Amino acid sequence: MKRLLPIAIILIASLLKPLPVFANDISDQPSVEIFFSAGCSDCWPYTQDVLIPALRSGGISAQYQVHDFTIPEERHRLSDMIDDIGLPRSIADSLYAFIPTSEGMLVVLGHVPAQLIEAALQSPDLPQKLVIWQPKMHGDPTEYKLWAWKGEVQTFPIETSFDEALTATINASGVLPVGLANLSELLPAVLVTGLVDSVNPCAFAVILLLIAFLFTLRQSRARILQLGFAYIAMIFVVYFSIGLGLLRVIRLSDDPHFIARVGSWLLIFLGSINLIEFFFPKFPFKLHMPAFVGDRTYELIKKATLPATLVAGFLVGLCTFPCSGGIYVSIITLLNAKTTQSWGLVYLLLYNLMFVLPLVIILLALGNRLVAKKWAGWERQHSLKIRLWYGLVMVAMGIIMLILVI
Repeated sequence: MKRLLPIAIILIASLLKPLPVFANDISDQPSVEIFFSAGCSDCWPYTQDVLIPALRSGGISAQYQVHDFTIPEERHRLSDMIDDIGLPRSIADSLYAFIPTSEGMLVVLGHVPAQLIEAALQSPDLPQKLVIWQPKMHGDPTEYKLWAWKGEVQTFPIETSFDEALTATINASGVLPVGLANLSELLPAVLVTGLVDSVNPCAFAVILLLIAFLFTLRQSRARILQLGFAYIAMIFVVYFSIGLGLLRVIRLSDDPHFIARVGSWLLIFLGSINLIEFFFPKFPFKLHMPAFVGDRTYELIKKATLPATLVAGFLVGLCTFPCSGGIYVSIITLLNAKTTQSWGLVYLLLYNLMFVLPLVIILLALGNRLVAKKWAGWERQHSLKIRLWYGLVMVAMGIIMLILVI
């Protein structure tokens, strides 16, 4: 018994030893909540080497709980925290830190230099809520931003002292920030890539064939528009569904950064195939709709019925993805890294609207049989040149994604 007593004491002591705090642990003490995307390769080194040491140096002794907001549950948690403090979605970045202070809440966005964080925490004039934001991830920052829930977001040169910047921010006026995530960065990217993605021979060729054939059958303009919009709507539904599936897969991945690299290289590869086809038309591997699918699509179009047209749209939407899937994967990885779930879906919807917009324009513009036939003939005559420019754009976008996004 005497020999067993020390062993029993050690076991009891080990059971009573405090457990480490993880992201989902509950504590009575307010904790610092840090969120970043696993697709951000620099966020964890910044958090470990700059952010947490600066918070400790500034007197924050709370527990630090780190979350990966590419995980659906953590993304919901981030959205709830953003909504609870009323942070506009236009003020967003790949890293968030919610820091409880004696006055209220300090929000650090992006890679803010340590000296600015320390100055903020030690400032006697710190307002109840303040955002300090430095969005540049690579190289030396040249400016930073402050916002105190009033007026416009204020931007200052990096050498501006925090006290000077804070005074200007507290006295700021103007229009409040809009509630959209990364509006200036993501909106142009979504609009441009959606249009670029739409310029693919798969969808263009079939809608031109559809219109020309309907005119040949002497269908009324109302009937042509009905079948044409049904065809386009089905392409939209299929392509949007593919995007939703990709977005879900990327969010469930343990390494979205790897998926972003794969998407960029896929974009370069598919673009290169288009270039090879232009310079070597007899190259055996082509980004075309499979022959049996193309034959089936043409058979369906000839029926000129609504069910047949919907099936044709489904087949074309499904087979369009290999033609331009690299662009789609790349923009989805960008949305995953830069937006919350709800705004990611909004941008995905907008992307797909831009994707079908040229098809809608073509459908509305081709008002007579002669023009429709000429457009169909023009597309067949210039299909290789279309592939050349499409391939060049895809390769360029892939390289840009590798350099800037990843």
